[in-house]
Amino acid sequence: MIEHPMHVLFGESDPERSTVIREHLRRRGIGVAASSASRDLMTLARRQCPDVIVLDEGLEVAGEPMLVDLLRNQCPQARIILLLPPGSHPDRENQRHLEPVCSLVAPVSEDILETVITSALWRPDSDSPSARPSVILCVDDDVLFLNSLMRILRSHGYAVIGYDDPEKALEAIPLHHPSMIFLDVRMPGMNGLDLASELRTEYGASLPLVLLSGNASDQEIADGYKTGARYYLTKPCDPGQVLEIAEVLVGKVGPQEREGSGTQLEERGRTR
Repeated sequence: MIEHPMHVLFGESDPERSTVIREHLRRRGIGVAASSASRDLMTLARRQCPDVIVLDEGLEVAGEPMLVDLLRNQCPQARIILLLPPGSHPDRENQRHLEPVCSLVAPVSEDILETVITSALWRPDSDSPSARPSVILCVDDDVLFLNSLMRILRSHGYAVIGYDDPEKALEAIPLHHPSMIFLDVRMPGMNGLDLASELRTEYGASLPLVLLSGNASDQEIADGYKTGARYYLTKPCDPGQVLEIAEVLVGKVGPQEREGSGTQLEERGRTR
């Protein structure tokens, strides 16, 4: 069977902003095109039938339903990523009929956008299971801890996306296809246990959760396992233990494989 290369189409008011990402994608054998005008964008979409379309709201009427509707009619299988201006709130309900759509609010770093695009390129019915990126989602309102956790995971080859707001993370989960989630328990508003319960209802055991807490009581830990969490870690977390848990749940060994760790992990509260 002939394999057709994947294509990503960028519609941006300033195409220079995605130059680095486009070059990275090309190096991986992915077809890339870009346009700063909606009419040209539609022509490219019709010719290429892209797998992923990245739309900047600054592209004329890119954020309006009309253009998204046109692209959806033209490329019904394409995954659309909307780049919204700062302060915007993704309108998930009104976009539901346009799925799959991912809304990202600026500023979006290059590594996060590239991770989202890579994740969107993966298809559940792909002939190659290895094509799926091992995306790990981290959710913690402590930005310093969040950044530290993400650095540890990224240094071992995982694609990592972080959120300091649990409600934004909830919106992002069906869009990023995470392989697992590290989730802080004590956060303002929707706390980690609330989010874990919603995820258990929505995804069952298919999305492994690891709960984190700086000072958890026995009852809090018990409540955490009742939500379906696979592990419960107390902050500050040991980096080696974080990586071993990621390796167990994601099934991937990073490039800096550790030998003879000797750390014994007990997995409790496994969902059935």
